[in-house]
Amino acid sequence: MSAIIPSRKPDLDNFPSTPSAPAAPLTDGNARVKPITIAAGDETYGTLNQLRLNNKYYQIGVSEGQGERKTMEDSYGFIVDYGGIRGQGLFAIFDGHGNKLAAEWCGDNFHKHLKRQLEENPNANIKKEVFPAMFESMDNDLSELSQADANMATSGCTAAIAFLKVEDKKLAKISSESLPTSRAALDPPASAKRFLYCANVGDTRVVLSRGRKAERLTLDHKVTEGSEIERIRDLKGLIFRGRVLGYLNLTRSLGNHEAFEGFSMKKYIIGTPYTTKTKLTPEDEFFILACDGLWDVMTDQEAVDLIYDEEDPEKASQMLRDKAFEKYTHDNVTVMVVRLPKNTGNSE
Repeated sequence: MSAIIPSRKPDLDNFPSTPSAPAAPLTDGNARVKPITIAAGDETYGTLNQLRLNNKYYQIGVSEGQGERKTMEDSYGFIVDYGGIRGQGLFAIFDGHGNKLAAEWCGDNFHKHLKRQLEENPNANIKKEVFPAMFESMDNDLSELSQADANMATSGCTAAIAFLKVEDKKLAKISSESLPTSRAALDPPASAKRFLYCANVGDTRVVLSRGRKAERLTLDHKVTEGSEIERIRDLKGLIFRGRVLGYLNLTRSLGNHEAFEGFSMKKYIIGTPYTTKTKLTPEDEFFILACDGLWDVMTDQEAVDLIYDEEDPEKASQMLRDKAFEKYTHDNVTVMVVRLPKNTGNSE
């Protein structure tokens, strides 16, 4: 979670301001997350944060902690058997700043935006088209909400989303998030390939353990990233005090639709995601989604090594969270671990 430190700016050209909006009182500063439940039977039907017993394709564990912060502004979400296909899954973590509102809203709605894009553009490239359109759609909704609530206008969040997708010609026509309750989710054919599509803005990461080697599948969008510095300077923006316009140390986020001292923050802190596509192999053991409360005090490889021998993803996520606090992280910590069964990746 990235701290916002207001400061006076030099007299630059003014940019259009977001219209003022009434501020709705925040009765609770902690982000609300839908509780994790267990499906009564074998079907989850696209229900957010619902686990399925005896899921042979992957197991999920989530742990979170507020730490020394006054509020908890992280949120998360996942959907098992996404699109009505066994073995598919959608996983996400959002790390709020300013207040909880953007992260809380994203945690409740991210899966709906992916569903819409997949239904409207079933043949689109997920990495190059679907994910960017999904993030744009989410950011547009946050912008509309910001017009009515000043608290939402000053809220933003990082995001890391991982879509574990099963690809096969026989499954190509299935794009809905959930099947009717009279039908069971489909088991993919043995010939199906598995891919992990990832998208992120900000410094929340997805890290894959491949043969015990950590492979980062996201990019930190911070003021220390060379390409981001160049992009902001091309827009005639300034980075000083280690922050964009002296305000935020992130260069990409969802939300942040405010004007700060006459400057449109969204002109510089954009919501366009970094995206990757990774073909899973039998060497892939698990992947981790976590906010910077973990990565500020632990390298990718240290995280992989710490939990490598722990088969229970819930215990693994707790180990990472607890280690972050042992190493004196100053932030909220949210960790999701998705454990893949041995030798169930794509065979060449």
